[in-house]
Amino acid sequence: MWFIGIDVSKAALDAASLSDDGEIRRIHVANSDSGHAQLIEWLREAPGSCIAMEATATYHRALVAAFAKAALPVSLLNPAQVSHFVKSQQRRNKTDRADAMWLAVYARERHPAPTAPVCFRHQSMSREIYALDKDLTRLKNRLDAAQAGEAHPDVIASLQRRIQLLQQEKQALEEQLERDVRTDHPDELALLTSIPGIATRSACLLLAEFQNVRRFSSARKLVAFAGLTPAHFESGATVHRYTRISRMGSSAIRRILYMPCLSAIQHNDVIRSFFSRLVERGKPRKAAVVACMAKLLRIIYGVLIHRHPFSPQPVTP
Repeated sequence: MWFIGIDVSKAALDAASLSDDGEIRRIHVANSDSGHAQLIEWLREAPGSCIAMEATATYHRALVAAFAKAALPVSLLNPAQVSHFVKSQQRRNKTDRADAMWLAVYARERHPAPTAPVCFRHQSMSREIYALDKDLTRLKNRLDAAQAGEAHPDVIASLQRRIQLLQQEKQALEEQLERDVRTDHPDELALLTSIPGIATRSACLLLAEFQNVRRFSSARKLVAFAGLTPAHFESGATVHRYTRISRMGSSAIRRILYMPCLSAIQHNDVIRSFFSRLVERGKPRKAAVVACMAKLLRIIYGVLIHRHPFSPQPVTP
C-alpha cells in the first residue's frame, strides 16, 4: 500500500509517495487545473492509496474538489495535529518537499480516515460576510473618532460613503446566501429554524460552516470541532487551573452561535432551564453561556441527523 502526502501552496503542489517497504516517489506540479490533472494521473498508478493533505486557508479547495470529481478519497488534516506529530519526530528541515514526506509518514503511522466530500461555496460567502462585518466595525469606529475630532467634512463624507457601500455589499451577500441555502438545503434550513433562538440568518451561516453535518459521526465530535469541549489542566496534587474550552476548532461556528445562544437562553425552555441550573450551582454566567452554546450545538446536530423538528421532549425514532 502507498501512503501519499501532498503539500499545498498557492502556486505549487509537492507530493511524496511512501510504500510499505520504504520506496519513495515524488512529483511536483502547479496548483492549477492542469497540475491537478497531472497529479490525479500520477495517483492512479497507486490505486487504494491513503492520501493526506493539510487544510489551508483556501489553496487546497480546488484540489479537494478535483479529487472528489475523480472519486479519489483524501484525508484533510488539521495542521496543528500534523505539526505536533512532526515536532515529536525532531524534524530539522522545513521545505515543501520535506513537508510532503512528513504528511506521507503521518498517513502511514496514523491511517487517517477519508474526509467526507464538502462544498466550500457557501462557506466562502459566510467568511466574506464576517470579513465585511469586521470592515464595517473598523470604519464605524473611525467615523466616530472623526466626528468627535472635528475632522474635515470630506473625510467624514468619505467614511460614510464607504460604510454605506459595505452595508449594501453585506446585505447582498446575506440575501444570496439565503437564496442558495433555500435552494440547496431547504429541509435543513426548516429544521434549524424550528429551534427557538435560531433565526434564518444564523441558520444559513451555520449550514454554510457545517458544509455536511454527517461528516461528524457524533454530536460530541461536532462540539469538539467547534472548540467548545472543556480543556482540563491538572498536574500533581497542587496545580489545578480553571477549566476552559479548548478553542481548538472552528472559531467561526463559535462566533455564529453566540447570539443565537443568548436568544435561546431567553426563549428556548430547554436552554433556559439548563442555564438556570448551571448558575444556581455557582457556575459563572459567562461559563454557563459557553456551556449553553455546546448544548445548543448538540440540539442542532440531533435535529439535523434525525431529520425531526425541535421538540422540548426527546423524540423516539
